[in-house]
Amino acid sequence: MFLGPILVVLGPIWTFCTSRVGLPLVVAGCIVLFYEGLPIGPLRYIPYAGPVLAGFVDGRVDREYAAGQLNERLVWQEKQRRAELAAAAKAKAKQAEIDAAAQELADQADADTLRIADLEDRIRQQKDEDNGPNAAGDTAGACKSGRGIPARLSIGIDAVGR
Repeated sequence: MFLGPILVVLGPIWTFCTSRVGLPLVVAGCIVLFYEGLPIGPLRYIPYAGPVLAGFVDGRVDREYAAGQLNERLVWQEKQRRAELAAAAKAKAKQAEIDAAAQELADQADADTLRIADLEDRIRQQKDEDNGPNAAGDTAGACKSGRGIPARLSIGIDAVGR
């Protein structure tokens, strides 16, 4: 009663599938379906439902393709991670080099400050000696005597850059 119309349609299909010509065609179709899967086209891109549906109807070729994509993505991510680590190590080494150069510059500036103060003190002492009791107001006499900054002091000033 209820199965009558179904058996009318399925009877000849079953007879063909079990025949000498139909059986090899069914087996070949099953093999192709196993390897290639059912084509679902744009249904694959439906959010949430598409990947689930693709998991049911994809064939072996699609599964292997997805596994290959995953492997390549993981290899690429590992290479990216290693490159980022190398870049970070290189940047850290450069920063350490910059910090060392900055510290050396600061130390040199401190040493220069001390040398400049020492040289200015020597200049004051030399002026005090030149302006001693015998040169009370005799600026013309001081110029005629040929006394200026001593060579040792002049070389020290040149070394500092003044």
